[in-house]
Amino acid sequence: MSNFKTLAVAGLFLACAAGAGTAHAQSTDGYHAIQVFPIAVDSAAFTQRFTFRNPDAAAAITLAVKYFPGTGTSQATAIACPAVVVPINGQVVFASLRDLCPTLAAGSQYGFVYTNDSNATRKRPYAAYSRVSNAQGIGFSVEGFPAHTFTSADGVVTGVRRIAASAGAPAYQTNCFVGKMNDVNPGVLVTSQVLVTVRDSAGNTLGATTTFDVVPGTLTRLLDVFGAVGAPAGNYNDARVSFEESGTGEPGIISFCTVQDNTSFGADFRVSKQERGFSQIALTQTPAAQDEHVLRDSTIGSDVPMSGIAGGRPFTIPAAATGSNTHVVYFRHPDYVQCEIIDPATSVRALLAYGLEMRMFGPDGVLIAGGNDVTGFDSVYLGDKAQRNSGANTRYTIEVESTGANNNAKPYKLHCISGSGHSDGDILRYQEAIDRF
Repeated sequence: MSNFKTLAVAGLFLACAAGAGTAHAQSTDGYHAIQVFPIAVDSAAFTQRFTFRNPDAAAAITLAVKYFPGTGTSQATAIACPAVVVPINGQVVFASLRDLCPTLAAGSQYGFVYTNDSNATRKRPYAAYSRVSNAQGIGFSVEGFPAHTFTSADGVVTGVRRIAASAGAPAYQTNCFVGKMNDVNPGVLVTSQVLVTVRDSAGNTLGATTTFDVVPGTLTRLLDVFGAVGAPAGNYNDARVSFEESGTGEPGIISFCTVQDNTSFGADFRVSKQERGFSQIALTQTPAAQDEHVLRDSTIGSDVPMSGIAGGRPFTIPAAATGSNTHVVYFRHPDYVQCEIIDPATSVRALLAYGLEMRMFGPDGVLIAGGNDVTGFDSVYLGDKAQRNSGANTRYTIEVESTGANNNAKPYKLHCISGSGHSDGDILRYQEAIDRF
């Protein structure tokens, strides 16, 4: 292979070896029943070694494996690869993508790999890991990511660069990829648009936002993302790339980048981080992940709809001298959290004269914040990991009740902010005629 072709293949691969669009980096929460490798490659320049781990001490796991090709490669369609049997409390290793998927078309290939436990009655969690490297052993890790972390949240990759070679220092190039998760349920393939924007370290837009059409089970490359958006010539350091899905249905979008040096072809692995996601409960965008189990900033006025009830129960204290609602909220400690009662008429924290008060208890029944005549509390530390619930993240309760100062019915909203996310505060005990504090 000529040097030119070697550079082309290396650039082609490194452009796609960058990570899972909306996963929260590479996480310690690594055991799931569906695992996706957002990049999978087989070329003359790079190989990818795959490892699957089964922690179950009683049963083997049989994994279904499917490969989805990158656009423009000679692998025209997705292929089902042979089942992978991971033994009891054991692991299985594949030396390459072609070893994992033997019917892969000849030549340089890239795409993504979708795996899942194929057992029809019980799905068991497993871990998935891969290592990408060239002939010199230069490379990086690509872990399997759970499918649920791919969403339509706006994603951002930070710290990207384009720098020309100088004084013995290599040139640096940033390559990005945009794709869309495969649909497991059969149906019409719906095209989504993904907007790609590059901004310099000061936040100025470089070139113009570029739009890509993606359909389920596809991956599109952007070799030199600065060039892809038409950025002016020159060096850029500490820039960022944002990815925004535009369309309906909120599908799972894959977006990622690598920064490579063009001498050794060493590269890193940069997952697009979720900055803003859509909340169906709030009917608006919310900070961070598109996941209503881990909302960072939520204002909720009713709980989950249930069978036999037309809609979710509105957060209301009835017209009586006494009345109480108890909410359940999942927080993740250690973290700082704050909550308050919102007056729907003013959309800000209720005044004491509104006639409501609140307090919050930990899973051990210990009062954390709030109390008599308190309508909200500012940031409170939930405690170190070992201080609560033997280290496990769990449930907290928030009680809202009448102060007795005003006997009219009192609708309200519950507003909470947390650093690592929380659930939406559904009601456990509703409109009890009781005064607890």
